[in-house]
Amino acid sequence: MAPPAADEEGMGPLERGRRRYQQKDYSGSLSAFTEAVNMSSGYMKLTALDHRAAAQEKLEQFQPALSDAKKMIDLKPELSKGYLRCGKVLQLKGNPQLALKIYERGLGKVKVGTDEERTMLQKMYNKAKRALAPKKVLDPLVFLPLELAEMVCRYLTMRDRVICLAVSKPWKRLLESSHKLWTTLDTTYAKKSMNHKSLKAHLKRSNYTLDHAIITLRAGLDLQKMTYITSSCKNLRRLEIRGSGVIGESLTKSVPYSHSLNAVSVSGSCAITSSAVHETLASLRRTITEAYFLCVKGSLHPNPPRDLPQLDCLKILHFKAAGTGTGLDTNRLMQATPNLEAVALNHWVLGPNFDVSLWPRLQHLDLTDTQITLLPALPSTLKHLILNNNRHLRVDIGDHQFPSPPLLETFACTGTTLNNSVIKDITRESSKRGNLKTLLIGDRVADWRGRVEDDYPASETVEELSLASLWEQEHKLIQIVNLYPNVRKLDISSTKATGVAVKYFVQMGVQYLKLNECSEVGIDAVEWARGQGVAVEFNFPSRSGNARGYRDSALATGY
Repeated sequence: MAPPAADEEGMGPLERGRRRYQQKDYSGSLSAFTEAVNMSSGYMKLTALDHRAAAQEKLEQFQPALSDAKKMIDLKPELSKGYLRCGKVLQLKGNPQLALKIYERGLGKVKVGTDEERTMLQKMYNKAKRALAPKKVLDPLVFLPLELAEMVCRYLTMRDRVICLAVSKPWKRLLESSHKLWTTLDTTYAKKSMNHKSLKAHLKRSNYTLDHAIITLRAGLDLQKMTYITSSCKNLRRLEIRGSGVIGESLTKSVPYSHSLNAVSVSGSCAITSSAVHETLASLRRTITEAYFLCVKGSLHPNPPRDLPQLDCLKILHFKAAGTGTGLDTNRLMQATPNLEAVALNHWVLGPNFDVSLWPRLQHLDLTDTQITLLPALPSTLKHLILNNNRHLRVDIGDHQFPSPPLLETFACTGTTLNNSVIKDITRESSKRGNLKTLLIGDRVADWRGRVEDDYPASETVEELSLASLWEQEHKLIQIVNLYPNVRKLDISSTKATGVAVKYFVQMGVQYLKLNECSEVGIDAVEWARGQGVAVEFNFPSRSGNARGYRDSALATGY
């Protein structure tokens, strides 16, 4: 045993232990209290055990502390001190149920009026009991203002809202009292077919003000149910069909009953025949403003020929063919849709005389994979031009006057054979006026005339840039990106970029970097960029070493 310090001369072991405890010398106080326990008896030993257990608690020696607390109870079972210490140690050990039993046992052993600490024992018992008692939970939807409760419920899917109807009567009253929560019918998360009773209940909750219906084929809404929707809901504006399968009569025979339907979408893997497209558009010719048919089976100039209905209200049109090599009569299409503002024609074979200037209000044009060979005349109103995956799109500079839409914000020609001079001509006016925001010009065999300023349109307003699969040297890539000092989203996948380029682009302010199939970029550079707060998309290059050369060869030959 270490001799007492000079300032502890004349102190007993219990007093020394208290002094050291106050000085937070818990190991020293434990030693002194142990000495006091060994030389004490009766009430003094009870106090020494209590103090030693307190020191052991501070040192997180809970089992020895619990042992001392039990000795206290055995020594003086008629006093509260041992039960208080034992209960506290048990709570520190994470056993509140046993602590409550110890407090209860102590209240049974310690008589009222015989121990001043019995009041504390009662308080600790009450506190432990309240902590273990089930909490009284307040229903938030009942106590929240109606407007806030509605906002919370709007974040739930339709399926979850239906489930919530069965939670309680207040929830049911709240959900059914707000018809705004039911103005959209969304069967995206439906697990099984929706029966007529459930459909009728939903429309009743909406007070028949349904304005948006999202129907999945899995929900099993047949002609009868679809007709019930279109005929009962006079405010229905948007109808979306999703899922895998074929939609036909349930759409074409139900839409004539609608009075204000102005947007129809058939998307995903949901196929629709060209004749069904004709019937649907004909039924809605007076109201429809948006049409999206993304998996059309068959040609849209059938045999015998059938003219499209006159669609003067139509402003947005997206046609996507289900297969390749399908023809589209663009002349009839243009005549029927004179007021289009956005057109997307994907996977069709367009005629050689395709002239988009017949759409004088056109702002968005997407001709992805249409096998066009000649760049059509472009209206001055155009803001977005997408020409991706047209491998035969070759333009003779000497024989073609290139329009340069001044309002152009997006230009994409990945997977084409357009050369740099054509790209620069098309974007000339929009770059000059500061309108160009997105430039996607990768996956081409780029021609190089010398300086990058001569090859690419410089712009301080471009925020998204794709140079993916351009087989340029790294220093050339850096020079090209330097033409766009405010670029924030950059795709240099399948290029010769290394960690040097990654660091350079991050330091110039790029916030999103796509580096897929960049064989010269190491994982250290990727992790460093992510550490700088940049979102990086990166996968390890494929083992196929010939893929790059084969793609370039195909581009060069036009196949």
